[in-house]
Amino acid sequence: MYADFDTTDPPFSLLLPEERRRAVRAMDIQFFPSGQRIIEAGKVSDHLFVLDKGMVEERESPASGGEAAVAHYRDGEVFGSLALLRGRARHSYVAMEDCLCHVLPAELFRELVYANAEFGEFFHRDLATKTKLVARSGAYRDLVSFNLARVDPSCMRTAVVLRPEDTIRQAVEMLRSTRSDCVLASRGDDYGMLTRTNMLEAIALGEHSLDDPAADVATWKLITIEEGEFLFDALIRMIRHGIERLVVLREGHPIGLVEMSDILGFLSSHSHVIALRIEGAESFEQLQRACGGVVDLARSLFAQRVSVRFIMDLLAEIHRRIIARNFELLVQEDVRQASCLLILGSEGRGEQVMRTDQSNALVMESELQWPDRQQVLEEFNRRTQLLGYPPSPRKMVVSNPSWALDQDGWQKQLSAWARAADLEAVLGLSAILDATPVAGNSQLFAPLQEWLSGHLPRETDFFRRMLQPAVEATDIPVLFDSDSRGGREIDVKQHGIFPIVHGVRVLALEAGLSVSNTFHRLEDLRAAGALEDGLVDDLGEALVLFNRLRLGAQLARLEDSESNLISAEVANHVDTGRISAGEMALLRESFRTVRELRAALAERYLSG
Repeated sequence: MYADFDTTDPPFSLLLPEERRRAVRAMDIQFFPSGQRIIEAGKVSDHLFVLDKGMVEERESPASGGEAAVAHYRDGEVFGSLALLRGRARHSYVAMEDCLCHVLPAELFRELVYANAEFGEFFHRDLATKTKLVARSGAYRDLVSFNLARVDPSCMRTAVVLRPEDTIRQAVEMLRSTRSDCVLASRGDDYGMLTRTNMLEAIALGEHSLDDPAADVATWKLITIEEGEFLFDALIRMIRHGIERLVVLREGHPIGLVEMSDILGFLSSHSHVIALRIEGAESFEQLQRACGGVVDLARSLFAQRVSVRFIMDLLAEIHRRIIARNFELLVQEDVRQASCLLILGSEGRGEQVMRTDQSNALVMESELQWPDRQQVLEEFNRRTQLLGYPPSPRKMVVSNPSWALDQDGWQKQLSAWARAADLEAVLGLSAILDATPVAGNSQLFAPLQEWLSGHLPRETDFFRRMLQPAVEATDIPVLFDSDSRGGREIDVKQHGIFPIVHGVRVLALEAGLSVSNTFHRLEDLRAAGALEDGLVDDLGEALVLFNRLRLGAQLARLEDSESNLISAEVANHVDTGRISAGEMALLRESFRTVRELRAALAERYLSG
C-alpha cells in the first residue's frame, strides 16, 4: 500500500471521497529501471500507472517497421488507461530513465470507470470532454464566466416603443417617466431609435417642433442582436459599430436594450474606452497612446480566465481598428475611396492573440493616381511596426509591390498562384483566402472573392498542393526530449495551430465555404457533413488550448520586455516545463487530435 498519493488533480479529483479513499488504499509503488518496457504493445496490462519520478516514452509501431515515439510522460501524469479499457495495449511504454510509478490495480480501475461517469469520461480519447472535466477542477475551476453569459432579461433594459402617431413631446414625456435614455419608434414592422440628444438637436436647430411626429427624428438603421446570443458578441458588435447600445430582438420584434455600461460592469474591462480612443485618434502619437492599454486589457481578461475565444474575438476587433486608423491617418480620403486595405493570416481570420508579425495587402482601382504611393505605404508599415506589429518574415506587406496591386493585377497573381506548385504560391493564395478588408473601399475586394469562389481548380491535385504544408512541413512533437525532464519550448503555432488552420482551410475550400475564421469553418464543415462531430469538437478545443498557452506565454514575455514587441522567433513558443500536469495532459491529447486530422487529410487527398 502507498497511501501518500496526491488526489487533488484530475482524474483522481473527479472521484467521490469514498472512491478516492479506496483508490489510495489500493495504490502500490513500483520501480522500473531505465530501458525497461513497462507496458508491451499487444499485451494485457494489469495496472493503471501514475508516474511519480522519471520519464516514460509512448511508442507506436509503424507499418513500415521500427518504433516511433508519439508522447512522453513526466511527473504526475497518468498512462496505460487505454490498454486497460481495450483489453490489450496498442502502444509500448518504455522507461527512459529510472522511474517510480504509483500503480492502481486494473480491476479497481475498471470498477471506478464504470461507477463514476466523470472519472470514466476522462479516459476517453475525447478532447472536448476532457477539457470540460479539467475546467471544472483545478486551475480552470472559474473558467465558466463571461463567455457563457447570454443576452437575456437579466442583462437588458425593457424597450419602450412609441406608437406611430406619437409626437416628439410625447417621446420626451416617455423618456422622463421611464427614466430612459432612449425610446423606439415604430413604423409598421420597422423600428427606429430616438435619444435625448437627437431630439434636442432637432428642436434646437429649428428643424422640428415638439408636435412633429417622433418618427421623423428617429434613426432607422438599427444595430440589433437576437435574444439568446452571447453577451461577448454584443460587446464586439458595439465596438465594431462605435455605439453604446443594441436593440434586442425576439422573432424580429424589439424586447429590450443591452447597454455598453452594463456589459462593462459585468466584464470590468476598458475595451470600449480603448476602442473609442483608437477611433478618435487625430495623430499617430495619439494612436500610439490609445494602443497602450491593449496589453493590460488582454492580461486582465486572461487573469480572469475569460474564454480565449472571447479574448481572440475582442482583440481581433481592436487590432482591426488600430490598423484601419493607422491607414486613415496616412492616406487621404480620395485615395482611400479608390483602394482597399486587407489584413491577412491570423489577423484576417480574427485569430490573433497579441500583436505578432504584420501581414497586409492592398487592392486598388486600375485608374488610381497616387504618385507618392510607395513612400506612403512604406511609412504605413513602419508605423504599424511602431504600434507593436513586427515586420512580416515573408514580406506580405503593402510596401512590397507584389502585395499592392490593382484588381487586374491581383486577378493575374491569383491565377498564377492557383497553377503553381511551390510553397510560396500556396501560402500566398492561402493568405488571400483568409483576408479581411479593414479600411478604404471594401467593395474593391468583392470581385476577387468572387473570382476565388468561381475560378479556383476543383481537382484533387489542386487540393493536394494546397494541403502539402499542413501534412509535410511540420512534425508533431512528442512534447519532451528523452534527455530532458524539465520540459522544453514548443512552437504551438507551427506544430499545432498551423496544421489545423491549413487543413481546415483546404476542407472548407473543397466544400465551397466562404467564411475565413477557423472556428466558423469547423462549424460549417460539421453542418455540411464534411467532418464528424467528435473531430470538429476536438479540433476546436485543441485550437483553443494552443492559443490559450500561446497567449499566456506572450503576456509573460511582454511582462519581461522593455518594448511592446514580441520577436517572431519566440512569439509562439510555450515552455512545457511551466505548465500544469492538467494542461500537459490536454496538450498531449491536442497533438493526438492534430495527428488524427493529418491522417484523415492524407487519406483523403494524398493516398494514391
